[in-house]
Amino acid sequence: MLKIIAGEYRSRQLLTPAGEDRTRPMTARVKESVFAMLHGWFKGARVLDLFAGVGTVGIECASRGAAEVVCIERDREVFRYLEHNIATLKCGDRVAAVQADALGPTALARSPKPVDLVFMDPPYALMVEPASRKLVLSQAARTRALFAPKGFLILRTPVDLDEAERAIPGFKGPESHQYKDDMWVYLYMPDTPDTPDAPTSSDSADATSGGEAADA
Repeated sequence: MLKIIAGEYRSRQLLTPAGEDRTRPMTARVKESVFAMLHGWFKGARVLDLFAGVGTVGIECASRGAAEVVCIERDREVFRYLEHNIATLKCGDRVAAVQADALGPTALARSPKPVDLVFMDPPYALMVEPASRKLVLSQAARTRALFAPKGFLILRTPVDLDEAERAIPGFKGPESHQYKDDMWVYLYMPDTPDTPDAPTSSDSADATSGGEAADA
């Protein structure tokens, strides 16, 4: 059973379909690592959670103080779980569930504007296949128009992107973090004159565990 890690809903459980492969949620340790990197960005934030699943990331953001979260999920059954979790936690005033294709125009049209944080956690199959991976990266580039001057785009992928793929138009970075052999998390910042360059690293250590690789 998935749980919220911190904040208002700490330790509250999220209902999820049977079989972890269905939604591939971030493990608690990977999520904790990613959220530690973004410490201080959640209070009052506007968040777009693409490929939201049952709300593991989006509801976590709300729990940590985000003011507006839009969760995009296409799968009809998984979407019902997402709606259930929002209703159970009574966070519908801050978290909206939208059944739509995360790679389509509706997902961007329903985003908070401007947005501070965009999470992209596509199904592994989309990132493994070059053609569909290109679609994901193209949608990532389109999110640039939604951003406030400062913010973060967070992309999780089971493949290590090559140098050309890592460069997303409109963004600086990425800062790269590897977890075991089949998970990378890339952090990007909007490319604006008043933001410093995002560091580029190949960090295989869990940011919160002092060098211990996170569970995949």
